[in-house]
Amino acid sequence: MEVVDKAKLPYVYTVDELISMFLAAYGREEARGSTAEPAFLKQKRLEIKRIVASGKALASTLRKMALGMPFLDRLHPFYRDLVDVVFGAQLYKHAVAKVGNAHLAVRAIAKEAITAVRTAPDKRTLLRARQMYKARIIDLLNDLGPELEKLRDVATFLRRLPSIDPNLFTIVVAGAPNVGKSSFVRCVSTARPEVAEYPFTTKQIHLGHIHLKGDKIQVIDTPGLLDRPLSQRNKIERQAVLALRHLAGVIIFIADPTPHSGYSLEMQASLWREIKTEFTAPAVAVLNKIDIATPQELERARALFNPAAEISTINCHGTKEVVDHVLHKYYVPQALEKLRARARGA
Repeated sequence: MEVVDKAKLPYVYTVDELISMFLAAYGREEARGSTAEPAFLKQKRLEIKRIVASGKALASTLRKMALGMPFLDRLHPFYRDLVDVVFGAQLYKHAVAKVGNAHLAVRAIAKEAITAVRTAPDKRTLLRARQMYKARIIDLLNDLGPELEKLRDVATFLRRLPSIDPNLFTIVVAGAPNVGKSSFVRCVSTARPEVAEYPFTTKQIHLGHIHLKGDKIQVIDTPGLLDRPLSQRNKIERQAVLALRHLAGVIIFIADPTPHSGYSLEMQASLWREIKTEFTAPAVAVLNKIDIATPQELERARALFNPAAEISTINCHGTKEVVDHVLHKYYVPQALEKLRARARGA
């Protein structure tokens, strides 16, 4: 399965840019030939050259744009489902197909225009053929407006997405909004996600790395989840669900025992139960904000989550120990097994 190669994503032109490109390509061609050639024949030859050059340039641009966009059926399920969640898979496929097939329409229009120019009996008919050619191409491009906008949105979204490698061992950090997930990722990895004192700061998935004896571990900060059925979750929440489903080698669930997140312990506990039930990756719970939690709040949270650790992301207290624990328990056995398999293969 392929991953998104951001370096290969095409620049998707707007309708106005394509029209300008088309008209510029048309206007660049100049008349050549013998001065003894009749003016009308010379004008016909020039019009044909302009149609060929402008049609070829536009058709090539449209085809390259479409072929440069990712083909969903070839993508890793994480990227494929992510595009589906955010943009709709069928709408995206339709946009790619329509833009890609437009190059055939451009060639057909150019071919008809060349025939009209060659058979034009007089200058007036020739000018009408020219006007018709330009008008049909511009109408075609205007009709592609919604599809071009869709492809631009997808390409922009994918460029902003971290370069996630589904083949690397991945720690996915999950939990309700505003419980300290971004702060945790900032503490333990190379990521520098935005941290703020309000829910839904994390609008997209953020990626960091941990370097361990030559190996690279991914740490993903996901958008906050709310305790409600998947069908009722918004696009931001569903991005987190996809990361949990397709990428997680282990899930670290951050819980906030204090009222500061704005979400009750009962709601967070329900979400924790759902994560343990719905996803195959092992999951560990961690209590955050122990620097401000009361003894009563901590006691109640311990009973609900049976946490593997208690931390404070305000000063990164205990965060490294959490990562060391999950890597030793879940990553090291996998890494050793891979080494043994290589040794057996050698």
